[in-house]
Formats: sequence, C-alpha cells, structure tokens
Amino acid sequence: RTHVNQGAAARSSVEAPTASALPAISPDQLDVGTELIAPRPVLGAAGSVEAGAAAEARRMAEYVIGPWDVDASLIDPYLGTYYVMDTPAVLAQLGPEAIAEAAQSHGFVGGFASARKSDQAVLVNAVLRFPDPAAAAAAAGAMADAAAASPIRGVRPERTPIPGHPEATAVSYPFTPEGSDHPWTVVRSFNPHGTFVLTQLTQTSAGPDAATGLVAKAIATQGPVIDGFTPTDVAALAQIPLDPTGLLARTVLVTGEVKPTKNSVYPARAAMHFQSDPVASKKLFADTGVTAVAMGQANVYQSRDSQTAQAITKGFDNEVLLQGAKPADQVPALPQSHCAARPKGFYCVAPAGQYAIEANGVGLPETQQLVAAQYVLLTQK
Repeated sequence: RTHVNQGAAARSSVEAPTASALPAISPDQLDVGTELIAPRPVLGAAGSVEAGAAAEARRMAEYVIGPWDVDASLIDPYLGTYYVMDTPAVLAQLGPEAIAEAAQSHGFVGGFASARKSDQAVLVNAVLRFPDPAAAAAAAGAMADAAAASPIRGVRPERTPIPGHPEATAVSYPFTPEGSDHPWTVVRSFNPHGTFVLTQLTQTSAGPDAATGLVAKAIATQGPVIDGFTPTDVAALAQIPLDPTGLLARTVLVTGEVKPTKNSVYPARAAMHFQSDPVASKKLFADTGVTAVAMGQANVYQSRDSQTAQAITKGFDNEVLLQGAKPADQVPALPQSHCAARPKGFYCVAPAGQYAIEANGVGLPETQQLVAAQYVLLTQK
C-alpha cells in the first residue's frame, strides 16, 4: 500500500487502548530490533520561524481539497503528489520559477498543494497564504503575469477566463504529454480569496472548456473549505505546538533527514492527501472513526476502538493485495498482523488497541521489527 506523505493538529488526545481491546502482547515476546520503545516527552513548540512555517503549512492540509473532491477519478499520484510549501522554493516545483518569485515578492507565508491525475486529466490544487488580503490580491495578479510571460516549449500562454469566477486570472496553452498523439489543454489559475490565493494547474485531453470547467469547480469547492482555517499570526509561528495530540510521543519517528510531511500528526481529512486511494480511505476513515494519523517511520491511525482498528488493518491489507502484493509471514507474536511482499519491499499492518499500525521496509524482518516496536510504544503503560 503506497501512501503519498503526512502533518496538522488533531483534536483528540492519546489514550490507552480501550477496555474492549484484546490483551496486549508482552514486549518480551516481540522482536523490536534496535528501535527505541520508551515513550518520549511530548514535543513542544516549533522553536523557530522556519519550523513554525512548515508546521503551519501542514496545518493547512486539512483545509485544502484534494483533486478527487473535484473529480473522483483523479486519484493516481502526479509528480510529488503533495507539497508542504514552507518556502518559495517548494512553490517553484509546481511551475516556472518566476511564479514563485512573484509570490515571494508579495510576502508569501506558506501553503499546501495536492496533485493527482487520471488517464484523461491532471489537477494540482493549492492554497497559498499571504500577510493580508491586499497582498494576496497583488500576488495573484503578479503570479498570473509571470505565468503569461513564461513561454512553455516556445508557446506563450494566453489569458483565459474562468467561467463563473471573474476574480480569477488564468492562462492556458497546449501541451502534448509523453505518449499522447494530440495536444492537451493546460490552464493555470490564480484566484485571490481573503488572505489566500487559490491556485490550480490542470491538464486535460478533453479541450479548453473541460480544462476551465475543472478549474471553476475546484475554486468553488475550495473556497468554503479554506474559510474554516484559522491562520497562526506570523509573529507567533515559532510558538506553534508540534505535537498537540501527544500521539507523536508514542510513534516511531524518522531519524536523520526528515521529509516535510513526516514526524507529524494530521486530522483524518488532511491524511487523505497521503493515501494511495483517497476515495476509498475517506470512506474507511469515516466508517472507523479515524481522528488522527501520525506519520513517522511507522504510521499510526487512531480510530474509535479496537474493533475499528482491526477493520482498518484488514482494509489496508486487502488494498495492497488488490494492488498485486503477495502475502508474507505476519509479525511474529502478533496474530492479527498482516504482511505483504511488493516489488520494492514489504508492507505490514497490525492493530494495537484503538490504533492501527502500518509500516514499509526494504526487508521483511526489519519491517516486522518496526511494527513490533510501534506496537510496544502504543500499548505499554
């Protein structure tokens, strides 16, 4: 099961497994390898503006819609698939560098982007934050100007209206993807919305109207969702708590170089951006009451109770098997665990009280050890 990355603050706190959970397996029965299995102190504040900007961008993930919210067929990974935009350099990965420079010149604070595709279309949806509405409006215009002035493969983009959204400034140009025998239509759009800019990049084989229609629907869907986000004052970014749920203190974390989405906790809606099938996961999370997802070296899903945690692990295991993985030996001494062999490694899941654990690894023994260590962290007192 391939997850596409993971950050923001869930509202619930870490609890011991419920009374209905199966008896916990004693740690001395499990092979945890070299992983540390003692709970750590809860992480405090970000401590720096840079770390706070990244945490704020991860918080925004809960309020950024995924392409599947616009078109349910848009679930396949595209490019980086999700982007924690804590610097203009990350924004530059989504288009000509001149667009990122225009955003930076108007006080770009941060943002989050979600990208998916189908056989007929691509959609990247992003929300960028600026210091105030005036800066956002100026940034939208400047980014659109930069897009219009940046030829793509020798073709100069043309200004394009977005139906129903006169406030949006957009450009379009033809682009022939690798393997296609005819040009697709590409549209980039920039729409000021309070202190934010709603921006989309779409590609479609169905022509200009389909491309602008997809953007129009994305704008209409995204606007009300970002209205629910309460930004942290820029002066207080360094004070953003990194583990408000306490769940990270009981998660096996990534050490060394850490991807921007890792070592973070996300509410269920934010975690959709990192799922291999966000449409299926959305239903599974709703059915099982997932409230928080911690993403570290292992991932931990906090659900309603032990029964729903077991349902999550079974659902995840079924998903990887349907994707072509082959069953592998379960984690020793964890009878409800499941493991699978994939072309480039192994995947294991197991319930631990009200939590579901998942882990990926190159070899089966170390993947099993990682699950065992995560199990101990969640179940020991």
